[in-house]
Amino acid sequence: MKRDSRVMEKKFARQKQPQIGTFYQVSHLLSPHLDLPTRLERVVELAMKLLNADRGSILLVDESGEELEVVAALGMDGEFSNRKMKIGEGISGWVAAHREPLILHDAISDPRFKGINPNIRSAMAIPLTVEDRLIGVLNISTFDEDRFDQEDLGYLTAFGDFAAIAIENSLLFDNLLRRKEEIDKELNMASRIQKSIVAKYVPCAAVKVIARLIPATAVGGDFYSVIPLAKDSSFCFYCSPKVQDQCERLLSDFCPNKFGIVIGDVANKGLPAALIMAVLTTSLYELGKHHTSPKIILKEANATFRRCFHETQYNFATLFYGFFDGTTRTFTYSKGGHDSPLMVPSGGGEIKFLDTEGYPLGLKEEGEYEEKTVSLKKGDRLILYTDGLTGALNAKGELYGRNRFIDFVQEHRYREIETFLDYLIDEVMIFTGDAPQPDDIAVLVMELEEEYDLTMTITTDIKEIRSVIDNVLQTLEDLNGIKDPVKDTMILRLCLEELIHNAMEHGNKADPSKNIYITLKAEGNKAYIKVRDEGPGFDHQEVLSRPMEEDDLLSVRGRGLKIVRHYAERIFFNREGNEATLVLPFEVGEA
Repeated sequence: MKRDSRVMEKKFARQKQPQIGTFYQVSHLLSPHLDLPTRLERVVELAMKLLNADRGSILLVDESGEELEVVAALGMDGEFSNRKMKIGEGISGWVAAHREPLILHDAISDPRFKGINPNIRSAMAIPLTVEDRLIGVLNISTFDEDRFDQEDLGYLTAFGDFAAIAIENSLLFDNLLRRKEEIDKELNMASRIQKSIVAKYVPCAAVKVIARLIPATAVGGDFYSVIPLAKDSSFCFYCSPKVQDQCERLLSDFCPNKFGIVIGDVANKGLPAALIMAVLTTSLYELGKHHTSPKIILKEANATFRRCFHETQYNFATLFYGFFDGTTRTFTYSKGGHDSPLMVPSGGGEIKFLDTEGYPLGLKEEGEYEEKTVSLKKGDRLILYTDGLTGALNAKGELYGRNRFIDFVQEHRYREIETFLDYLIDEVMIFTGDAPQPDDIAVLVMELEEEYDLTMTITTDIKEIRSVIDNVLQTLEDLNGIKDPVKDTMILRLCLEELIHNAMEHGNKADPSKNIYITLKAEGNKAYIKVRDEGPGFDHQEVLSRPMEEDDLLSVRGRGLKIVRHYAERIFFNREGNEATLVLPFEVGEA
C-alpha cells in the first residue's frame, strides 16, 4: 500500500500540464535550421520532457533494413558499446518487428531487456512509422517502478506520430543534401576534365592565343582547342631545307610552324552536351594532326558526328576550323553553321567576317563545306566565339547582340591581347548581371606577332636545351656572322640555358606535357630572344625592382635571373610573367 502511495505521489508531482506545453514545442522540430543530428536529439529531449523520463534514445532502421542503429541518446552515456542491434532482438527490436508499442513496469526483469544498466525499471518504446513504413523506434525509461501507464503511452504515441514525420522529412532532406554534394563533386570533376580537354597553347612561337570558356551550367557543350600538326614528311615539303634542318634538331613530334584551331558549340548544354563535346574534340584532334585542309576535317568530323550521335536529341553542332601556316603566314578556314569569326587587321583596317558556307555537323550527309584563305601580317587579330556571347541576356531580356560586340571590338582593338579579352568578358558579365544565361560562352583570340628569324617549340625536357642553343647560334652565324664567337657564344649559351631551365622548372613545374616557346630576331648587332612557358607566371616587377646584391648569387632559385640581368643589355617580361624577352648585344663579323 505504501509502495502504491509513493507511485501515486510521483505521478501527481509530475502533473499533466507540462505535457501539454511540450506538444506546443514539437513544432520546432520542423525548423529548417536544424540539421539531422540536432533534430534527433531534440526529439529525444522533448519525449523525455513530455513524460519526465530519465533516459531516452532513438534507433533508426539502417540501409539493409535488417538492423536498428542508435542515432541519438540522452542520459545513457557509455552504455552503447555496440550501436546496432538486429530487428527482433531486445526491447527495441521486438517493437520494430511487431510494429506495436510496449510499456514495461519492471524492465530489468523482462527477458527481452538487453541493457547493461540494472537500475532501469519503467520503460516505454514505440515504433516510428510513416505511411505504414517503419523508420525506427523511440525509447524512454526511468529508474522508478510503475512510472508509466496507458495514458502516458497514448501521449508518447501521439508525439511519436508527429516526430516520425519530422524525422522522415529530415532524412529525406539530408539525403538530398548528400546527393547534391555528390553531384556537385562530380560536376566539378567533369568541369576540370572538360577544361583539361580543351587546349589553348599553340605550337607556333610566333602566334599568341588566349581563350575563355564560361559554361551556363557546371559543364557545357561549347569548346575550343588548338591542334598541333604532326611532324610528318608529307607536310615538310612546304618548308625550306633550312627550316626542315631546324625542326630535325628538335625532339618535338609536332610542326613548330603549323597548327589547327577550332571552336564549336554542341546543341543544348549540360552533361550530355559536354560528353558529345569531349568525343568531338578528341576526334578533331586526331583529324587535325594529320590533315591541313579544314574542309576535309569538317567533312570527316560530320561523318563521325552522324555515326555516333544520330539517335540523340543533340543531333547537331556548329563548328569553325582554321589552319595556320607560319611559313606562308596564311590562315585557311571552313565553318559548319557557326558564327563567323572576326578578323581585326592591325593599323586600323576594316574589321571583316571570316565567312564561308557549310551546314552544322550532323544535319546533312554532305555538309557542303567551303574553304577560304586569308593572309596575315604582324598584329592581325582573329576573334573566334560561340553564339552564347552575342546571345547573352540581361535582366530585361535584352540581347548583348552582334552590333554591341563589334562596337566593343572597334573601341578596344589596340589593347594588348590579354587586356582585350579581360575587358570583353567583364563587359558581358556587367551587361548580364545576375540574369541566368541560356547558353555557354566560348571566346578565343589569336594574334600574329612579328616575323622571326627562328621559332622553336620544345617540350619540358632538358635534353632539348642543347638543340635550341645550337639552332640559335647557327641562325645568328648565318644572318650576321659573329666576330667574337668564343665570348658571345659563351654569354648567349649561359643566359639562354638559365632562362630555359627557369621556364621548365619554375614555369612548367617540370611537367613534360607542357611546352616552351622560343623565338629569335636579329637586328643589327643585337639578338632579341623570347622564352615563353605554359605556367601561370610570377611577380616579375617585384623581382626586377630589387637591387642585385652579391648575396643573391648564392640563392639557387634567384641566381639564374641575376646572372642573365648581369650579362644582358635588357630583360623584360609580359604581363603574366611567363614570357621573358632577352636582349643580347654581339659584335658582328665582316661580311
